[in-house]
Amino acid sequence: MKKLVMIGACLLWLFSTLTMANEGIEVIGKASVDVMPDQFSLTIRIKERGRSASKTKALIDSKSAQITRMFVQEGVKASAIDSSQVSMYPIYEKPAMKFQPSEVKTQINENSKVKFSTKQSAQANEQQVAWFDVGRTITVSFTEWAIYDKVLDQVVKLGVSHISPMEMSFQTPDKHYQQALFKAIAHAKSKALAIAEQAGVKLGQLVSLKETSHFAPVMYRMASESSTAFNSSTTKKAISAQVIAVYQIDG
Repeated sequence: MKKLVMIGACLLWLFSTLTMANEGIEVIGKASVDVMPDQFSLTIRIKERGRSASKTKALIDSKSAQITRMFVQEGVKASAIDSSQVSMYPIYEKPAMKFQPSEVKTQINENSKVKFSTKQSAQANEQQVAWFDVGRTITVSFTEWAIYDKVLDQVVKLGVSHISPMEMSFQTPDKHYQQALFKAIAHAKSKALAIAEQAGVKLGQLVSLKETSHFAPVMYRMASESSTAFNSSTTKKAISAQVIAVYQIDG
């Protein structure tokens, strides 16, 4: 029995020794970079209602051409203007019901009250199209945010139905994320060195490194009424990265 206890104690000591040998310093490194958005998108909707589908669409086409020319004059490439989304909805008049008396009967019931009953025939007119709602959605992409203020008044004067808030993003998001990732790795090593110094041990080599964040491009919206406040001090966006690093302990 004593031998079994001694063997168990030895095995426990051996397991503890191996575990300590494999232990290290695990840290989480975080970092972010502030980047100015350099890709912008604006969505404009035009809507008209008319009796004739072809004439109403022709009016929409005319306004679309004016808007396209305006953006091109401001330096936007024609290939960056998408005006392919067109919608057309017919609006029908409700059928009118006409009632015509066809027969009148007189009836005396048990209480000697006289009742008059009239049979009526209903005629429903065929459903007809009264109006056509025609619309077009135009999406414009550009890289100079100042274009927004330049075209806003012109677009309004053309009688557009809706102007969306401007959306902002990045042309090279992966490049900026990689910068944040490298900073996160450096931050992890700095934390591990500080921990090792406080613990009185020597930091060994890196044995494990895991990326725990993934950056996906995000569209940031700017309210249209605050366009004059759009500047570098308020529009920089943070792109963040995070890693988990494990370092050996030497000595």
